[in-house]
Amino acid sequence: MVQAGVIYGGVHGGRDAPSAPTLPVPRQLPRVATCFTDRSDLLAALNAVSATSNGVVMISGTAGVGKSALAVHWGHQARDRYPDGQLYANLRGYDRLAPLAPEEVLHGFLSALGAPADRVPGSLDAMSSLFRSLLDGKRVLLVADNAGSADQVRPLLPSAPGCFTIVTSRSRLGALTAVDGATPVAMRPLDTSDAVELFRRLAGDDEAEGVTGEGVTRLVRRCGRLPLTVRIAAQQAGAGTSLGELIEELEGDGLRLESLSMSDERSGVRTVFSWSYQQLTPAGARAFRLLALHAGPDFSVSTAAALIDLPEVETRRVLRDLVAVNMLEAAGPRRYGYHDLLRDYARERVEAEEPPEVRAQALGRELSHYLWMADAADRVLVPERQHVPLERHADGANTPFPGPEAALAWCDSELPSLVPAVGQAVELGLDDVAWKLPVALVYFLRLRRHDTHRRVLSDTAVRAARRLDDQWAETWSLICVAGAESDMGLHEDAMRHFTEALRISQAIGDSHWQANSIYNIAWTLRLMGRYEEALERQREALPIHRSIGDRRGEAITRTEMAASSLALGRPTAAFEEYERALDGARVTADLPTEAKSLHGLGDVCRTVGRTDEAIGWYEQAVDVRRRVGDLLGLARSLDRLAEQLVTVGRTADAQEALVEAVAILESLGNPMAEEVRLRLVARDGTEPGDRPADPSTEGGS
Repeated sequence: MVQAGVIYGGVHGGRDAPSAPTLPVPRQLPRVATCFTDRSDLLAALNAVSATSNGVVMISGTAGVGKSALAVHWGHQARDRYPDGQLYANLRGYDRLAPLAPEEVLHGFLSALGAPADRVPGSLDAMSSLFRSLLDGKRVLLVADNAGSADQVRPLLPSAPGCFTIVTSRSRLGALTAVDGATPVAMRPLDTSDAVELFRRLAGDDEAEGVTGEGVTRLVRRCGRLPLTVRIAAQQAGAGTSLGELIEELEGDGLRLESLSMSDERSGVRTVFSWSYQQLTPAGARAFRLLALHAGPDFSVSTAAALIDLPEVETRRVLRDLVAVNMLEAAGPRRYGYHDLLRDYARERVEAEEPPEVRAQALGRELSHYLWMADAADRVLVPERQHVPLERHADGANTPFPGPEAALAWCDSELPSLVPAVGQAVELGLDDVAWKLPVALVYFLRLRRHDTHRRVLSDTAVRAARRLDDQWAETWSLICVAGAESDMGLHEDAMRHFTEALRISQAIGDSHWQANSIYNIAWTLRLMGRYEEALERQREALPIHRSIGDRRGEAITRTEMAASSLALGRPTAAFEEYERALDGARVTADLPTEAKSLHGLGDVCRTVGRTDEAIGWYEQAVDVRRRVGDLLGLARSLDRLAEQLVTVGRTADAQEALVEAVAILESLGNPMAEEVRLRLVARDGTEPGDRPADPSTEGGS
């Protein structure tokens, strides 16, 4: 693994130590709507609530009424009131897709606020606590758009008195008002006069002068006075379609999105959308339809190219054309998406106009693209691990990622689409993709602490492998499930799945997975405190690794044998095993195992009182763990190093190490943070009480 990370502090800091990069103030609000019309009463309500301490406002209203536009417009107007930034997230509360989980939103917010994604804690409570801590003393605007429930929003609410939160939803979310004190603001369609004004401003002066006020009034009423549909009607009028034609079509028996009709007036939303759709080029209309098959909230240019089966250069042109006529929205750099109402319309069109086999082929192309990219990212992030079998260029050409940072950035941006994509693969019967895609993502998911995703997707992989009757794939997938369960503390479940993987690997005669399964069983036994059993099982795995020439596997196994030996009071044996593991790790360029071996050698020397040697080993472990971005391991090495530094009177260096260790552990939500913090607070130069080595804190492979 080679992982670039932002380093917080350092044991040998000083003026020459590298400083963390300064992040720009987050300004995440989308572009403000063109010709935003009136809403003065609602803007005044937002001004009033924002003047209170840590205010929360709950804007509710029907789809397309302009809730998001109002929140974004006010946010841009109030930019100077929130000098520390503006955070924005579309929670997808009323999408066909599952609502965006608070954990995923917090991942993005924490990253924007300066917490590197690889040190974000895994649990929701810890993430929410870190989020509130980072906002302490700041003035930040938070917009939680399209919320589906109060529970989806509550973990995102800041506690800093200078912050202000705007929530939008089609529902009133009464619990947010009753429990969290949110101020409700109900939003209705535009007044007729405001809808007419919006139409005239967008359609252009010439068109406005050429029609009667009565005609425009009839038109905007048939549009339901929704800002979105009024805008599309105005665009059609501005492009030369007469008001008479538009009114005639809307007042006819054309198709409508009846589910979006309002109680007071019937809304011809579908008909309005059809105006723009019918004027698209054949390539544009085809892209508009097929892109609706995408399962995620938005899509990249490369993903769109796979779906519509065009080169990326041509795809970019088609996407820009769709944005120009308001049929798509720019969702970020090289990313696009639909307004939720237009997505509904696009799905209707693709189901009506494209036969099932064409839809399946388009999705197959997208899923193949995702699998290829996920595997490429995996090969960059952790080149030494085994990878899913795919046909690739032998010379490694056309690798899409120049390094780990680019690979991680792609995985982070695509995760909301990759998770539902696995479900689509299952629905289409593409079981080869349904097991390979989760397995290719396992290392990324572990690095980012998406443990729930990792467990669920790995379980999907197991079931897909079983449908394929591929026991080799089933074994690997079972190990992935068990690894996630072990990291979640579900050791009994992990033991059951590791044991099942061992049984299958023995039945099919696969020595690699047999040794891997035994190793992981032993690792789990050690985490459960059953050291003697763990040592015996690792001794079973060792000769299997040797027989297949797996030097990396042998080195990892020796670190586990050493850890169990040290826990059993056998420091000499532990030192010898760690030395052998270190040699093997360096031969195979396995940096995580090298760091684990260095830390283990420090533990042995610490246990037998060889303090100077222990300091040297821990310092080397700190250096390697910085290089690979192993933050939890780095905190543990810093903690042990600080303890030994105090012993030799280097209290200032010890203090610096503890400060960094506490910062890391708190950011990860690790319970070890409190213990380390207490030692930091004490910091009176005395030696901490001698604590026995705790090898159980070091994780497995």
